[in-house]
Amino acid sequence: MGLIYDGLMYERIYEILKDRIESGVLPAGTKLPSRDSLCREFGTSGKTIRRVLSMLKENGLIETHQRKRPVVSFRQQTRRPMIHLALRRVDTSITDEVLKTGVLLGYPLIENGIALCNQEDFKIPRKIVENMNIHDSAEFWRLAKQFQRFFIRRNENDLSLRVMDSLGLAELRPLQDSLEIRTRFYGQMQELMRVIENRGDTDSVHFDDLSGMYGLTYGSEPAFDVPVDSAAVLGRKQLEKLLLREEVRYSAVYMDLLGLIAMGRYQPGDKLPTHNELQKLYNVSVDTTLKAIQILQEWGVVKAVRSKGIFVMMDIQALKKIEISPHLIACHVRRYLDTLDLLALTIEGVSAYAAAHIAQNEIEEAISDINRCWNEDHLYMLTPSFLLNLIVKHTGDGSLNAVYTLLRQNLGIGRSIPALCKTEKTAEDYELYEQCITALNQLYAGRQEDFSNRTAKVFRYIYDYVTEKCKNLGYYDSAMAVYDGSALWK
Repeated sequence: MGLIYDGLMYERIYEILKDRIESGVLPAGTKLPSRDSLCREFGTSGKTIRRVLSMLKENGLIETHQRKRPVVSFRQQTRRPMIHLALRRVDTSITDEVLKTGVLLGYPLIENGIALCNQEDFKIPRKIVENMNIHDSAEFWRLAKQFQRFFIRRNENDLSLRVMDSLGLAELRPLQDSLEIRTRFYGQMQELMRVIENRGDTDSVHFDDLSGMYGLTYGSEPAFDVPVDSAAVLGRKQLEKLLLREEVRYSAVYMDLLGLIAMGRYQPGDKLPTHNELQKLYNVSVDTTLKAIQILQEWGVVKAVRSKGIFVMMDIQALKKIEISPHLIACHVRRYLDTLDLLALTIEGVSAYAAAHIAQNEIEEAISDINRCWNEDHLYMLTPSFLLNLIVKHTGDGSLNAVYTLLRQNLGIGRSIPALCKTEKTAEDYELYEQCITALNQLYAGRQEDFSNRTAKVFRYIYDYVTEKCKNLGYYDSAMAVYDGSALWK
């Protein structure tokens, strides 16, 4: 019997399709029937089917793309085991915020590093395990940390490695140590090695035993000792100093301003933000903004007038004639790709951690900001930035916030790379806009896991899109040549 009342029946059709997906009748990766087929099956109109598909997409059950049939995206276990483990550790046992950062960022990096290895690559961690002498305490724990660090290095991402190294966790020394502890831990390491070499289910391994490499705290009792000058002790300021090199700071400022001018955000004669405003905007010192503006003046892009301000002197056509070093562009592209890679790998756990602290009014404000910028020239591409801003705001005020503040700043690099950004909206921009709004609506409805899953998809989508775009523009190979990623681990 046909479904007569379209306006009342869309919920019933939604539940039928939802049951088929969640029961596995329509498994992940399956294409849904065409709209015409669904209309015939349920005896309803195209309008009703479009509404049903919109609900399925909003609830993370399908993915849609222009001129293609919707694809089922639901999986029984939506969050990776490592993410569950990291969040469980953070929630129940870790009191030190530097260690929380190490777990939230380190676990997914290790997981991805394991996935990237082939059988030949496993010879290195296998050798590390074989050399762990349970009778030599100092060397034993040093090699245990090297084992973990190998899989972080296997990501071939210098930024990820610098982030993890800057936390100072490699310097941790266990307070409680004995031959019995080392013997038990060594057995667990051998079991882990056996499972990953055989491509077994890593979820079956007691990954919480990797905590010994971090020196986790349990309750109020520390389980580690650390040098007094370590970043783990000195905190955020030391971390920021280790993460940001001076030349990176001021080149990021002038490259971003060049991008904004090239996009038309600033026209000839327009006044740029003051030095004080630039310092707050880019989170840099006055020396950094002075160097950045000085370079732009040397190129003739801007003119600084004492007591009046900094004024744009070039139009878009004139900017195209500036010869920017290909190496500089390559460095910025590589830093942008490294940033997107690190975000795509770690943001699921970080967003789940932050979600518990985000208030309803903040979600409403973020949605409002996204919609406002979406309808404003030159700002529509900031949609993912508002999602990231909301997450960063709730990562505390320590090392996790310092790392993610840096990643948020680096996200703006894209608009400073020639030809990477366009002034008109693309299909990819529309997709990101919809995904970000959906993620925030899920969070507003209290579905925190759906929110973190959707957020991870957003930044994986950006990484994949930008990578492909850079390849098409001829940037990718030169960016990869900035440093040899394989040299980080081979």
